[in-house]
Amino acid sequence: MSYDGDPSGPGDCLPEHELPGIDDQQGFGSAVDPPSDLLTSDLLTSDPLALDPPEPAEEPPPVTSVVTHYPGGVTEVATDLDGDGYAELLEYDVDGDRLADVRYQDTDWDGRLDSVERDSDLDGRIDQVLEDNDGDGRVDSVVTDTNRDGVPDRVVADADLDGRPDTWMTDGDFDGRPDEIRVDPDEDGKADRLLLDTDHDGTIDQVNYQDRQINPYVTN
Repeated sequence: MSYDGDPSGPGDCLPEHELPGIDDQQGFGSAVDPPSDLLTSDLLTSDPLALDPPEPAEEPPPVTSVVTHYPGGVTEVATDLDGDGYAELLEYDVDGDRLADVRYQDTDWDGRLDSVERDSDLDGRIDQVLEDNDGDGRVDSVVTDTNRDGVPDRVVADADLDGRPDTWMTDGDFDGRPDEIRVDPDEDGKADRLLLDTDHDGTIDQVNYQDRQINPYVTN
């Protein structure tokens, strides 16, 4: 099983059902004396309104997995979800509890793994997710649950997909809403603007410009 490729699938056609022929008579004819060339068996078996038999439903592609046990107790499971011969899912169990501690996925089915989920403390819950949103092979966002409560509280993102992070969000009180947002509009690698939710009501109420050149309120 490989880890990249271009899936394709063939299609099948069924021959159309041949409708019964009709005679030269117009109208319905006599219900008592049918035409001599129309057999009784035809009346019983032929239905001019019968629909073509439905095509058989396409079977779902087979899902196959390859399990590899490495020295030290690490187990790898590579799964081909669409039957094209390439793995769309890689899972690693590093502590032998039969739960995936690291999971790589090909979410857009382009043959490249673009999402990583990690259980850093091996408690059975994912606490970090890395994603390549544009398929260029570079991570565009990292979402982390630092206090292991199941809710993300830190996000680092590359909003313009140029390969460098430019947005940092932190939920300091762990209520599920960001309290601090830093942005780097000029892409120099340093945060230029700081947005704060000082009263933790979910609404930004303070903006600090750390770069005077982008502060619209600064007068020379």
